[in-house]
Amino acid sequence: METKRANWARSLSDDQAFKLEQDRLGSVWTLLGITHDLKKDGDWIRATLGGRSVFVQRFGDLLKGFENRCAHRSYPLKTSDKGNGPLICGFHHWRYNQEGRAVEIPICREVFGVEPRELTPMLKPLEIATCGSLVFGRYPKDGASESLETFLGEGFPILEAMCSIPDKAYPVEDAVEANWKLLYQITLDDYHIVAVHDRPYYHQNRDLHYFRFGARDAHSAHFVGDADTFSSMAEDCRANRYRPSAYRILNVFPNVAVSLFRAVPYWYCLVQQFVPLGRARSVQKGWFYRTNFLRDEERTFDRLTRPFSEPIRARIVRYYVEKTGDEDHRACEEWQTIAHQIDRWPILGAQETRVEWFEESYAQTLGQSFSGPKSNLSEAV
Repeated sequence: METKRANWARSLSDDQAFKLEQDRLGSVWTLLGITHDLKKDGDWIRATLGGRSVFVQRFGDLLKGFENRCAHRSYPLKTSDKGNGPLICGFHHWRYNQEGRAVEIPICREVFGVEPRELTPMLKPLEIATCGSLVFGRYPKDGASESLETFLGEGFPILEAMCSIPDKAYPVEDAVEANWKLLYQITLDDYHIVAVHDRPYYHQNRDLHYFRFGARDAHSAHFVGDADTFSSMAEDCRANRYRPSAYRILNVFPNVAVSLFRAVPYWYCLVQQFVPLGRARSVQKGWFYRTNFLRDEERTFDRLTRPFSEPIRARIVRYYVEKTGDEDHRACEEWQTIAHQIDRWPILGAQETRVEWFEESYAQTLGQSFSGPKSNLSEAV
């Protein structure tokens, strides 16, 4: 029982466990970027998937993804986070087509004794799919045919509505000396706001509404207020009639948090991804932007003044996004310092319910047994 309870924290302090975890998560649909960075033919973005460097590139109307290493000598094909240009290796100028096949190889007959078409080097492909402006990818896995829409379930139309970026997306990024799971867990925790964020009071349980959604209930959501349920929000988003009224956050397994909030008079969205760089190193990447919600109800005054008010509003939103993020991230860095001492399941309260749900999905994905806090509470105390 002790070993089962400690599984959740093993990858926080054990390099081998971290590598195994990332290998398994590579076949899960994972956010790689946004279509705003892939508008033109030849645009590409670099990302991380399953602990490996990957990239997505536009070829005409198609988005294609590959592992970021040349089939010749494994040199990285993309050496910056985004750009535009042909798919060509900077080490020996091997050029690849949209299928990941090497089609131009300098002096191929002289150095390899055959024509390029007679060689069969291929880049390792990814499966790519989009939801709104979000680009997801995964490594193909034998027997795994689950579409992104199936993976997200009722969350697909909600995320499609929330994450169809109409105008400018403002990037945010922060390097954090802590494991990605700690960063993700703190977005699932509604109990830390007084201690970490110096809020004047705690949430009342009656004001918090939690939902699970998607394939195998892998994802979760937190709604403030009783205006809608998850299913009714999904239905309204699908019909393009959703009208936001209060804060919402959707956490998409394994490492994405998407929150909807008011920045008067508009509704904004913050997309955050907690990218693993090592067992004790991560980077928070994301974007915030004004959503399409209530756009058809925009007042004439707001529309006319938006070119002037929007930059000011964006700076205010950035201040609060970065301030809240910094407080969370510094807390996680302190938490990481004793990660090697965690040897049991935590004692979780009602406002940490979604932490347990996440760990259940995590254990299921890694093929581990799951022993949650309810069965272990007496022993943990």
